[in-house]
Amino acid sequence: MSSRSRRPSPEELSAPSGSVIPSDRLARIFAEPPGKMFLLYGDRLIFSVALRMAAEAMAHGSPIAVVDGGNRFDVHLLTHFARARRMNPDAFLHRIFISRGFTCYQMEQAVVNRLPAFLQSIGSHTALIFGLLDTFYDDQAPLREVQQILRRLLDALRRMKADGTSVLLVCSEWSVLPKERNQLFTTLKDGMDRVYRLDADEKGMVKVRKEANKLTTNN
Repeated sequence: MSSRSRRPSPEELSAPSGSVIPSDRLARIFAEPPGKMFLLYGDRLIFSVALRMAAEAMAHGSPIAVVDGGNRFDVHLLTHFARARRMNPDAFLHRIFISRGFTCYQMEQAVVNRLPAFLQSIGSHTALIFGLLDTFYDDQAPLREVQQILRRLLDALRRMKADGTSVLLVCSEWSVLPKERNQLFTTLKDGMDRVYRLDADEKGMVKVRKEANKLTTNN
């Protein structure tokens, strides 16, 4: 069924903007039904939380593709996860596929031109994108150009969503100069189905809050 016609799950409907959502519940919301675009941002622990979400899906046999634009992938976390559950780490890691991008141009190529076909080839409907905007803040890339790249990326993600793929974008929150580049993050947030912010206290306890964005406000 096309993601455009699906009904929100009861868990989605029962989580108003501003509410605190346990990370394991977020994993369930993201997992089913397929066909969605989520953004998780905030504290540096977001990448570990996202990998644990991926690991839970992999533990049930689902292959996952990761596009890493910020060098945030942690193989040790997944290995520890597998060993803690008495799974073969090597076999477990064969269920996740990594592609890296070091410039905004490489990220565009990875997401727009390669990711959809690759997901199809491995029989997966789940992708994680780490640090999508990290490479967009390079002032050697003209602002107008990166704005156009971001629009093309969002268009590609919407097509994947329409085909039943769920994409979790995981980003740090940046404040950059010139200030105009901060609009890139706003554009990304406004294009998502759901936006979640993760904060952590001094003891490392995390809280995930659902945020309102332009898309959810209009709907």
